[in-house]
Amino acid sequence: MDWDIDPQGVVGVLKKTEAAAKPLDELTKKYGTTLNDLMQGLGSGAPELASLKLVAASLSEFAVHWQPSIESSIKQVGASMMGAYNATKAYMNGQEDMALTAQRAAANGEIPPPPGSARRNHGGVRAE
Repeated sequence: MDWDIDPQGVVGVLKKTEAAAKPLDELTKKYGTTLNDLMQGLGSGAPELASLKLVAASLSEFAVHWQPSIESSIKQVGASMMGAYNATKAYMNGQEDMALTAQRAAANGEIPPPPGSARRNHGGVRAE
């Protein structure tokens, strides 16, 4: 297989991607707390404000429905970034087979261990 990888370019793209994903990561951390606070405020209204309780129930259903998708998206971004990093690192080390394996793992949504961790990826954790 013929590889044409610009390692410095990959690092640059990964840094830009990380910077672009950071606000999304922060948003997902605040997501549950913000919705919970909003639902509590709406649900504690006076009895004549029953419509607010309906809004709170709708927000609750929205949160329950979309939370797994949001978490999965964040995990997939992380898996893709680590896969690109690992594949480039393997390429730089002249290990084209390892680069291909890392590339396939990222395409399958497997989350590899962070660089330097003691844990080995034996099948990997999948981004759901």
